[in-house]
Amino acid sequence: MCEAAIRSFAVPADVFYVQGALYNNIANGPLMYSYAQSEVGKEKFSGIARVFSPLVANEGDVERAIKWYLMHFHQRKRPFFFIGEGEGGKLLKQYEQDHQGSLKAMGLAGSFYSDVGHKGFVTTDMVKKIKSITEHVRFRATWDREMTEEMVHD
Repeated sequence: MCEAAIRSFAVPADVFYVQGALYNNIANGPLMYSYAQSEVGKEKFSGIARVFSPLVANEGDVERAIKWYLMHFHQRKRPFFFIGEGEGGKLLKQYEQDHQGSLKAMGLAGSFYSDVGHKGFVTTDMVKKIKSITEHVRFRATWDREMTEEMVHD
């Protein structure tokens, strides 16, 4: 699942989501895609972030998908977030640990992981946290200082 790159001007961040179950046969594809859509679809991140959710079967797929996202969709220093659950989340978390410095330099603003894959992992509170972090990151990049509490709004 990938939202159109043309919308990048309309939202301030990206979410890179890897779901819990690993892709292991063609028959699971539609089910996994619809799970990813319901878990992190446009409704939850509308106006906040574009969502990228590749189907992955192994560690190599996670690495290829991240490199593809960074090469074709990421804009330098644009805030992005990793969200991963279950087996997919473990692979994503390992990739982050192995490449932490370079990912931070490119704009990785936060990550959220769960050891188990379960419906409802992406909560309203998580979405609010991502929105707040994005606002702080963009303010700091623009004004070279931190936002004060008076500037923060829901």
